[in-house]
Amino acid sequence: MDTYVHSMDEHKRNEMNKMDDMLGVWYNISVENQPYPVLCTITVNGCTAHVPDFPKIAVQAPTLDAALLEVKQQIQKALHQYKYPPIPTRQEQIVVPDNSVLVLVKAG
Repeated sequence: MDTYVHSMDEHKRNEMNKMDDMLGVWYNISVENQPYPVLCTITVNGCTAHVPDFPKIAVQAPTLDAALLEVKQQIQKALHQYKYPPIPTRQEQIVVPDNSVLVLVKAG
């Protein structure tokens, strides 16, 4: 599902680039100040956090606060590597497992 969503996101960007070429109009999808969902799972060893929109970001930390701080830094770093960063997944589209919480993190 994640791959499908990201491919649709890329398709939307490609179509907008075509409109720019045809009409000379620039449309921009801004992700600045939009929060990214972070799934945090509490375990006996601390907290594991991962970001569905950035599959490579996974953090293990002793506390929820430490995990969220590290995730925020990694999201900021990842955003600088993308010409077109992923659009944050809407929170209602994410299934939150038992013993987990969904936290929205603003990277900007």
